[in-house]
Amino acid sequence: MAKLKEYKNGIVGIKHGIYYVVAGDGETFDIIDKEKNLIEDGFDTIGDAEWQIDKITADDELSDYIERASQLTIGQLTGKMMEIFNAWDGKVMPKEEKKKLSIVETIRNRKAKKLDL
Repeated sequence: MAKLKEYKNGIVGIKHGIYYVVAGDGETFDIIDKEKNLIEDGFDTIGDAEWQIDKITADDELSDYIERASQLTIGQLTGKMMEIFNAWDGKVMPKEEKKKLSIVETIRNRKAKKLDL
């Protein structure tokens, strides 16, 4: 399990994008914003909460990408990862491409572990 950190704003958790993942009722994790407003609660793992943050903060283009990638098999996702790697081999990968790679990796790993998408 990742170690929770105390931030200057008093939140103890893990910053992921614009939100924080914090300990919930002792067995679950919650998503809050920087003003400590609850966004969503009841996640079994930090990874589940981080994945939800990725989905709720995605713009329309990225949401479509997530939806399309979610339909692929593990083998197809592995191929997509290699495609992204090969396209940027030896070059600096733009932030948008890094995000797409991260999403493909996350979906692939969640499918391999039979976790909800």
